[in-house]
Amino acid sequence: MILPAPADLLWYAAVFLATWVVYAVAYVGAARLGLVRGVGFGTVVLGVSTAALTGFLSWIFLVGRFSSVGAHVLASATAPLCFLGFCGIWILLGPVTIDRSITLTILSALKAVESRQLSNDRLMAAVPFDRIYGKRLKELSGSGVIELRANGVRVTPKGERVLRLYLWLGRLLNVELQ
Repeated sequence: MILPAPADLLWYAAVFLATWVVYAVAYVGAARLGLVRGVGFGTVVLGVSTAALTGFLSWIFLVGRFSSVGAHVLASATAPLCFLGFCGIWILLGPVTIDRSITLTILSALKAVESRQLSNDRLMAAVPFDRIYGKRLKELSGSGVIELRANGVRVTPKGERVLRLYLWLGRLLNVELQ
């Protein structure tokens, strides 16, 4: 027989892990169907929907598994919320890194041309910096930190706030702005 507290902890972990399994299956399915691409609103909606669904299913189907009603309510509410925190970390380490990594784009381009033994000038021409730059400008414009105009680019007030925050963080953490 498992004592109440360890049993509650195991059921809590089961709800947390079940949320991950449901999310992973839903994410891969949505990605294969083209419903989510890269990282955006759809990815966030999918994570929140998964957490809500799993919390609801835990509430309905695990009612007698916990040592008390309070433990059941707490696990059904907080395990999916805990998942959301870890899901945010996973999104930053996985999809965001792949989608927005300049390093991966450069490595991919270099791998594609490495057998041609190109000179440095030709190699630099083969790496799609203009595509990287254009993609980044589109992302910045979409997030509202810059405004694309016919005669150039303007940093918005939101962009200025973001810049000030990250410059301050950079000084605080001793990280050099690239």
